[in-house]
Amino acid sequence: MQLNERIEQEIVSKIKDSDTFKNAPTSRGLLQYLYEATKNGAHLKETVIELEFFKNNLSEEKNNPRVRVNIYNLRKKLTAYNETEGDTDGWQLKIDKGQYKVRFVKKRAPVGRLNKISWSQLFPYGLLLVALVALLLTNMTPKSPLLWQSFLDSGKSTNLILGDHFGAIGETITGEKGWSRDFEINSVDEFYDLLERKPELKGVLHPSKYSYTTRMAAMATQQLQQFFQEYDKEFSIRFSTQTTLPEIKEGNAIYAGPVKNENQFIRFFNDANPHFNLTARTLKLSNHPILKDTLLTFGGSRVDQEYAIVSKYPSIGNSDHFVFFSQHDIGVSATVEYFTNNDSLQKFEKKYLKGKKYFTALFKVKGQHRVNTDLNLEMVVGF
Repeated sequence: MQLNERIEQEIVSKIKDSDTFKNAPTSRGLLQYLYEATKNGAHLKETVIELEFFKNNLSEEKNNPRVRVNIYNLRKKLTAYNETEGDTDGWQLKIDKGQYKVRFVKKRAPVGRLNKISWSQLFPYGLLLVALVALLLTNMTPKSPLLWQSFLDSGKSTNLILGDHFGAIGETITGEKGWSRDFEINSVDEFYDLLERKPELKGVLHPSKYSYTTRMAAMATQQLQQFFQEYDKEFSIRFSTQTTLPEIKEGNAIYAGPVKNENQFIRFFNDANPHFNLTARTLKLSNHPILKDTLLTFGGSRVDQEYAIVSKYPSIGNSDHFVFFSQHDIGVSATVEYFTNNDSLQKFEKKYLKGKKYFTALFKVKGQHRVNTDLNLEMVVGF
């Protein structure tokens, strides 16, 4: 926009009518006077302003600072206006220090400042910003896998129930006192039933105050703990021989352990699964619309090969169970690792779930020394 007298007067009038100047009649009048004097090419100096604007004869009133004081106040008001109400104006009006003429200064567009920026100076800050964004994205909690959403995204608590083994204290086969395990006895009630059948053991055997678990418990706990921490979630740890039905019903539950301990999750599994029936020794598939009826028997003598059963199913009170069953260590350890690995989870969900929320899967597991495992998926039934 090119300035002319009309536009200049509009600028002056806008300043005079602003909130900054509205209660300062002297500054408003002095601004108008100085603009017109500048426009007309007047030779402005302190004595001329005193005579023409303030109408005073300096011979009668020597050393009067009135002009200097009012010019100072006018400059302050112009600065205040330019920094507030006139911040977006295209032109600014200024009176330089030691001068009385009014001049119009075109305000530079904000983008013009970018031309003075040294991009080489900004480069390190750009790298820092990229690093901060990357750190933020890294620390953001990832989206929960579909299979685990009811455990990771709901407000329900989760209990990890580890399958342990009930035992008795008494004379061992070596003739010393120690801890003994009978796979047919999995609770205090079953222990006392044994004493009724074999009264000669009364006073010889006593229920142990502690149970035992295999290395499977430690490995499964570690894998699940790392997985839950990734999504900023926690769970409580309990043992199957010391957990009651009301405690299982408190929230979501994960079971990791053997089937041969007759744990309470076998019953939950059978109630929830429409085509499977599980016992401590068998798994039976029946009445499936596509798959043929099948009966698998557990309990072989080989400890380097076994079947593992993994199932997610709905339980009581709008809660879910995620269970990992096997006869020995390797089945539970291998399948827990499989279902806490994001890559294998995604492949499993995409290939086998197909919109279904719950499932039961059968794996055949082989392992050297019950540690190094080879996992083969035999069957998946979604529901």
